Order: sequence, then C-alpha cells, then structure tokens
Amino acid sequence: MRKSVFATALALVCVLAVSACALAAEKVTARVSACNSMTHPQTIGLMVMKQYVEDRTGGNFVINIFPNSQLGAEEESLAQVQTGSLEMATASLAPVTTFQKNFFVLDIPFLFNSYNEAWMVMDSKVGQDLLASLEDCGMKGLAYMENGFRHTTSSVKPITKLADFKGLKIRTMQNPMHMANFEALGANPTPVPFSELYLSMQQKIVDGQENPISNMWDLNMYEVQKYVSLTGHIYDGMPLVANLRWFNKLPAEYQEALAVGAVLGQNYSRFVNAGREEVILAELQKRGMKVNKLDGAAIAEIQKVSQPVVIEKAKKELGAEYVDKFLADIKAVKADILKGMK
Repeated sequence: MRKSVFATALALVCVLAVSACALAAEKVTARVSACNSMTHPQTIGLMVMKQYVEDRTGGNFVINIFPNSQLGAEEESLAQVQTGSLEMATASLAPVTTFQKNFFVLDIPFLFNSYNEAWMVMDSKVGQDLLASLEDCGMKGLAYMENGFRHTTSSVKPITKLADFKGLKIRTMQNPMHMANFEALGANPTPVPFSELYLSMQQKIVDGQENPISNMWDLNMYEVQKYVSLTGHIYDGMPLVANLRWFNKLPAEYQEALAVGAVLGQNYSRFVNAGREEVILAELQKRGMKVNKLDGAAIAEIQKVSQPVVIEKAKKELGAEYVDKFLADIKAVKADILKGMK
C-alpha cells in the first residue's frame, strides 16, 4: 500500500515537473510600437527591456520593437493596445489622456524644477498610481520611458520673456491642457500630429513648436527652425503600456521579467537622455540654431500666467479635490529632498 501511494505521489510530482517545464518553455512574441527612431532614448530603453526579458526567459519571450510609428501614431497605437490587436506601445503623456484623463495633471506647466524632482514623483506612489489607473481602460502601465522636458523652438524669434509668445503659431499636441497653456501665454496653439510635425514646420503652417531636446534632434529640426528657447515648461515621461488581458495571461515568470525589464529600460532611457541633451544642443548650434536659456525672472513670469490657467482647466476635467491632492502629494515628495536640512 505504501509503495502504491509513493508511486502515485512520485508520478504526480513528475507530472507537475513536466507541466512546469512546459510552462517555462512557453513561446511568446510581443510587438511594441514607438513613435521615435531606434536611437531615441525611449527606444534605447526599450532595447534594454527587450534584452533583459529575452535573456531572463531563455529566448522564449521575444519582444519586437517597431520604431518611427510603423504600427501607427501614438494615439492609434494606444487604441490598438486597448483593444488587444497590439501587445505594447509607448506614447507621450498627451495622447495617453485620451484614454485616461487622470494624466491631465502631468500637463500642468512648471511642476518640476529638475529631472531629479520629476523622476522622484514619477517613481513615487503619485506616478505609480497614475500607471495603475490605466487598468481602468484595459491597459497595464509598466513604466515611464524617457522623453524629457519640453522646450520651445521658433523660426521667427527666440523666446526670452512672456511677451515673445504673443501671436506665434505654436504647434502643440492634440491636448486641451497644452493648448490652454499656450493660449494663456498669448500664442496661437495649433495641434498637429507628431508624424506631420516636420512638414508643418517646413511649409510654415506653424512658426514654432514645443518638444523635448531629443525630439528636436530626431526630427532634424535644425533644417526648419532657427531658435531653441529652453522653457522647460512640462516634463514628459512616456508611459509604456501593455494590453491588460494579454499581460494577465502571461506566465507569472514572464510577467515578472517584463515588469523588471520595463523599469530597467526606463532608468536607462533617463540616463541616456540626460547625458546627451547638452551634446545635442551643441550639435544644433553647429548646424545654425541659436540656443537661449531663460532667466529665473522670465520663467517666473511665464509660470505665473500659464500655470493657474491649466490648473483650473484640470480641475474642471478631474475635480478640484483630485487636482489639489495631486499637487499636495507632489509637494510632499519634493520636500524629501531637503528633509533634515533645517
């Protein structure tokens, strides 16, 4: 009897072991859509994620990256992820708000004074709660790939003070917060998809635009713009999202590998971007662009005009309680920098 029980138990262990091996060997292929080139910081970060996941799973979980909007523009790619016709995508914050309005709060200008402040908030409960809120619309928020602080370029004149915005046709993303920001500054915001941005500048449909420094290089803006003004008005992380149902069906070890790989890629993309911005600005100057940094008084003047307008608009969209709590939470996170210094 004991031998029979032992044999049965042994057989069960063998079956479970075989099942576990079969699970570990499950083959999965995923596509991730990116709007930028393969040399952009966010795409370099995706490559780090890809390498980690494929190494961690012995090549059984393969990630294929499609840059330059090959699978569709940002909003289109997010829609594909939501419906499950695409596994993963990255996008700037503005297109994400089409699916989850809570992200409007990150479009409030001048929330952060430095990359360290921005990264602290995005990696804190504040930023992670925003990623988690994407599950309400069928997506799994994995990390924030780097895009960087947004600055202003122009083919007409440099921006040195608030008055310089007046009358400028500035390309913005198709986002009500961005448009409200530039309307408050006296500019004429003109929403244009990223894929059509270069042509709109080349054909003088717009006088200028606003984007992170890495995108200025990626799109060869030195060919169609003359001035770079370092306004740093919005920090723009790029949420990396996956279809929630697809993610939840992955084997547990694949979910873990993807989650860890996404954060490794996020951090790598941040350091790549921060390390190259000064190099890019120098290269843009070599190609004829003029770069100017606004002084503290000019930034304060611009912030005083634009920030309250966007905060009020965000409150109308999300409710005053939500926005006030978000701003208070950001203040608390930033306060940790100087904790114990007094």
